[in-house]
Amino acid sequence: MRSIQLTAFGLDHLHDAELPTPRPGPNEVLVRMEAASLNYRDYLLAIGQLYRGVNLPIVPVSDGAGTVQEVGSAVTRFKPGDRVTTFYKSRWLAGSMRPEWEGADIGGPAEGVMRELACFDAYSLARAPAHLSSVQSATLPIAALTAWQALEQARLTTGQTVLVLGTGGVSLFALQFAKLRGARVIVLSSSDEKLARAKALGADIGINYVNDTQWGSTVYQATGGGVDVVVETVGAATLGQSLEAVRMHGFIGLVGFMSGIEATFSLTKAILKRVQLQGISVASLEMHEQMIQAIEATRLEPVLDSVFGFGQLREAFDHLVAAKHFGKIGIDFKA
Repeated sequence: MRSIQLTAFGLDHLHDAELPTPRPGPNEVLVRMEAASLNYRDYLLAIGQLYRGVNLPIVPVSDGAGTVQEVGSAVTRFKPGDRVTTFYKSRWLAGSMRPEWEGADIGGPAEGVMRELACFDAYSLARAPAHLSSVQSATLPIAALTAWQALEQARLTTGQTVLVLGTGGVSLFALQFAKLRGARVIVLSSSDEKLARAKALGADIGINYVNDTQWGSTVYQATGGGVDVVVETVGAATLGQSLEAVRMHGFIGLVGFMSGIEATFSLTKAILKRVQLQGISVASLEMHEQMIQAIEATRLEPVLDSVFGFGQLREAFDHLVAAKHFGKIGIDFKA
């Protein structure tokens, strides 16, 4: 079967490969993969910055969707013909994450989705929303679930205000989910065009952080005392201003680290504001299934920036790294 493998770290080492057709074990599901979507962690793994436990060559990319072809003798969750997505933290079924459940992440250390056929443990899959295509469904496992978890941990409710940084996948899912909960949303971007598109999705305020370098203070003043929730997707370079923007007893969900992993910020501001700083790294299968129910009930549709073909993975990564996308980058295996 057709696949793509990462044979060494670096985007130049993504190669086509023929692999044997897999057969499902008793607890496994054979899926014909139809689509994938890219996350920043896929890029970090490909260039060798997330390599713990990863053995090369490896089939890259964590998030995918497809149709069940065959199920093992012990599988009751799915049947042939079911449409499914992968589930990134494949051992985290419910409750709090535990250290012994690490190390089975799809797309590294476990094999990823860039292959025509793949066998997964039955609990490494989730039902795809009925109204979404495979490309749309493939955007959900990491980006959507991360945004959902951040708002769940913040206990966001009607009338509160959320600040999202940028217009990538997590940020736009956070915007969409926050509006479903009746919240106000402030969006930061370096592009006035992207801010206009975010407002079309429901954003209440857009701030161009290039023109307003002290946006933390601007957000604080505009909200009369700060936002209730910050979905912090950038990291080291913005955490200080996120602390400025959040209200007393507010919540900052630490999601991303694109600007670096070592942050400097005011401890006194965090303490005196009684701010809750919460690390967010996806969520359990139980929470994923709750999110799917909400997506189906509201017929929410993910924001797709662009869709590449199966053989255009390198080009899709280049587009991701350019950081000009609005929403998710999809890969259609049929294109």
